[in-house]
Amino acid sequence: MQIRTKLALQFALLVGGILIAFSFLIYILSANYRKQEFTQRLKERAVNTAKLLIEVKEIDDNLLRIIDSSNYTALRENEVIVYDYFKKSRIYTNADSSSLDISEELLSKIRNSGEFTFKQGRREAIGLLYSNDLRRFVVISSAVDTDGYTKLKNLLLVLVIGFIGAILLTVLAGLFFSRQSLRPISDVINQVSEISGSNLQKRVNEGNGTDEIASLAITFNKMLNRIEMAFEVQKSFVSNASHELRTPLASITSQIEVALMKSRESAEYKQVLHSLLEDARSLTALANNLLEIARTEQDMKQLRTSSVRFDELFLQTQSDILLIHPEYSIEAIINDNLTNEEQDLEITGNENLLKLIIVNILDNACKFSGGKTVKAELNYNEDHLHFRVSDEGIGIAAEDLPHIFEPFYRARNAQTISGHGIGLSLIAKIVKIHHGSITVNSIENQGTTVEVTLPYKPFQNQ
Repeated sequence: MQIRTKLALQFALLVGGILIAFSFLIYILSANYRKQEFTQRLKERAVNTAKLLIEVKEIDDNLLRIIDSSNYTALRENEVIVYDYFKKSRIYTNADSSSLDISEELLSKIRNSGEFTFKQGRREAIGLLYSNDLRRFVVISSAVDTDGYTKLKNLLLVLVIGFIGAILLTVLAGLFFSRQSLRPISDVINQVSEISGSNLQKRVNEGNGTDEIASLAITFNKMLNRIEMAFEVQKSFVSNASHELRTPLASITSQIEVALMKSRESAEYKQVLHSLLEDARSLTALANNLLEIARTEQDMKQLRTSSVRFDELFLQTQSDILLIHPEYSIEAIINDNLTNEEQDLEITGNENLLKLIIVNILDNACKFSGGKTVKAELNYNEDHLHFRVSDEGIGIAAEDLPHIFEPFYRARNAQTISGHGIGLSLIAKIVKIHHGSITVNSIENQGTTVEVTLPYKPFQNQ
């Protein structure tokens, strides 16, 4: 069922419920008013008949019947019966035969209560006590309220017809107004359905920018911005990855083809094998980096975390790098700025990913520093640790700085140095999932400074 139809039906049910309650209230109040008004008329008729019969001596039974029969405003099928209070005998009735079943029990109720209303079949009646100076009487007046019930039936018919008409109008009006109200959503749906991977630059009309539909459109546009950015990054990633993979593969293929063109000396084959080994190592490093990037894309809850002493990891990683690259020069400094001596220096995170931060930053700094000493400083503060690496290498141009965290992006002055442009983008992802921050400041031909801030317990609220 469409939302438009559902809203119209819900609105009709709501209005219908209100109309039913309102109609029921009107009918009940009208029925009560009819009963009270008819009872009052019966009472007045009983009192008037008793006065004429008892207090006016010139009027006897026959004359009183003639007066009753000539009264055009009289009650329909009216019957008035007067009983002597003590003798319990009937002293007057205006009807030839009584339609009421008057028992001694009924007379006792009237005597005891002074005024008693009752109903027998269609006939409604009231019994009351009437007294003059000397005697007391029981007067019973009854009639059939044909006009009152006819009016009630007409009222009920009007209410039913009005209810049905109101419900039909409510449904039609609900469909119309729900269609008008939901039209902006339909427009948004139509606009979104026209957006595909080939035209992600299109955006949804945000309308007045203030109501809920506008908020929905704004949210869609923000999502489209993120999707477009992800598409661009993915497109760039695939293009660069293909290029990076194609280059060493092409080199390997060409070297093998050249080596197979003719017989060669063992020294030449050894030289080719060394070259192939370098290309194979480059491919392995690239594949490992791609795998690490893929790992950082997954939910941190799926990664294994533990308590890690970052200073020990830093020193161990420094030793490993110097063992592989003895030509590197790294000055390591560790400062404890904590005022609380009992504070734990361990950081919660994935040890392998945290090690990648140190490896990539130190390796980049040493690789682009031209043999100069790299300064690596680790500071422990009250709520976070701060890792800072500075070099005096080739630096990064100002126009390249905004793009350094993009996968496979390489600065203009770094094209001649081996690498794949993955390191910083990988570091940024790892820092992000550890709820830290990274900043890079650099001046071309003067050096680069990379600063990483990591909280001690980044996942304690997850």
